[in-house]
Amino acid sequence: MKFKAAVKTILQEENDLIEIVQLVGKDSLGEDQKATLEVAKLIKEEFLQQNAFSKHDYNCPLPKTIGMMKCIVAYYDNCRKTLTESALKSEKKLSMALIEETFSKTLIHELKQMKFIDPETPDTEIT
Repeated sequence: MKFKAAVKTILQEENDLIEIVQLVGKDSLGEDQKATLEVAKLIKEEFLQQNAFSKHDYNCPLPKTIGMMKCIVAYYDNCRKTLTESALKSEKKLSMALIEETFSKTLIHELKQMKFIDPETPDTEIT
């Protein structure tokens, strides 16, 4: 259940960061903190929100749930790793905005589309 703990940690960090953003603005945050905010938004909007009246969202089988958490946490870890390495080694620092812009049509779109997988899909296909 390391993914559950990671999602919980991201949401708790977001809660703390929201207070900072309200006081001094989003520009005062580090890039890794901006990554936390963006991934927390992704978790809340794409993973936690459900629509009981839709064919794809009335039920979420365990393999789909775990797979979605695993993908979101992997995206978060890779964003933080890339941003940290960029800040330490590179002359041109990467930003979370650049990552989102670069991957918005591919990776981020795929993360958002995971919730549309039909719950009747066999577990082997989901995995």
